[in-house]
Amino acid sequence: MESDSVFKGALVELRRTLKERGFSAKGTTFYRKAADGNTVVLSMQRSVKSTPAETKVTINYGVYSARIGRKLQEDASSARDVSKVHWRKRLAEGGKEKWLDVKFTDSPDDSARVILGALEGILGELAEHSSDEALRSDWLLGRSPGCTSMQRLVFLAILLSEIGPSERLEDVVKKLRSKVAGSVHEGLVERQLATAGVKVP
Repeated sequence: MESDSVFKGALVELRRTLKERGFSAKGTTFYRKAADGNTVVLSMQRSVKSTPAETKVTINYGVYSARIGRKLQEDASSARDVSKVHWRKRLAEGGKEKWLDVKFTDSPDDSARVILGALEGILGELAEHSSDEALRSDWLLGRSPGCTSMQRLVFLAILLSEIGPSERLEDVVKKLRSKVAGSVHEGLVERQLATAGVKVP
């Protein structure tokens, strides 16, 4: 059996286990609605360096804020696309991205156990960041995994406008406008703020 076939067999077990935890699946992507309407997303990615003998797999994951998506008038399907979530990371260890090896000599069950083992920590991290309050706190600290500093400030401005603390909004919008002043992004940022109804007090 080639390694890709082992991986496909492992996916069958992954779908079953994640379904028990409330996830729906589409291809190699898994998603689940959080309590406040946000969506947590997991996506398996195969490396282009994979061979018949060994398939290298990593896990991309993130949180899609329903509130931000609604305010920016994003397509509803974006909530299930890990490349379009508002907070995004990749499986890592010791600060470096990590790839899991699925070998042609492995059984699908063993490979599924390895991937599920890696998922345990990810699921906990997703749970910690699944609310808008948690995302806002992360962004206020300057952390912006998976997005640029400009995007972080746009998303943060929206959440501060919606859920507060409103006294932080003016400073964030000033930083955002200063960052994009005179750049090709200036018009885009102003359109996004206007679309989202962000008004500086």
